[in-house]
Amino acid sequence: MELGQLVKAAQAGDKQAFQEVCSRFTGLVKKHANKPHLRPIVEEATAQGWLAVVQAVKSYDEKCGVHFAGYVDSKVKFAIWNLFKKERRRWQEEVLLEGAAEDEELDAFAQLPDKTNVAQEVELEWLSQQLMTAVAALPDKQRQVILQTVVERGTLKDAAVKLGITVQAVFNLRQRGVARLKTLCAGMYTSERG
Repeated sequence: MELGQLVKAAQAGDKQAFQEVCSRFTGLVKKHANKPHLRPIVEEATAQGWLAVVQAVKSYDEKCGVHFAGYVDSKVKFAIWNLFKKERRRWQEEVLLEGAAEDEELDAFAQLPDKTNVAQEVELEWLSQQLMTAVAALPDKQRQVILQTVVERGTLKDAAVKLGITVQAVFNLRQRGVARLKTLCAGMYTSERG
């Protein structure tokens, strides 16, 4: 039977015609799937080639003016080529970690310095952000005193001179600011809230 008639019969649901079409393109699928650059993924390439043949049978329209054999060849070639490009991108993203042999897997965490405590650093960063938000919520003079005496570790006397108030007033403002910060920061940890 002619190939065009077989394709029409396969599209109409004739299983024997479909099998005959597939058997005629076995060599084509093998040719495209068994190229040297596809050796690591030859099984996937073969499967992709057969899927392309099936899709070609289903989607072929003789009115487009292209012979079915050329249509299938194009579908199979580009399906396998797209699979190769996808795999190549994945291979290129798999960067071998420094110090690891090709057959040796090296844990990414092994690359971190031994004394780095990532969880602690994240927690400290979060706490400092929360604390700065709480300091920003203080009244102006209390905020200035806290920043000058606690954060910048300046003396009470220097803060008094900058603000134009007495050392005792700076001390009182700092005490009230610290008390207010304790209230604002209470329950910062989830375990304390629940």
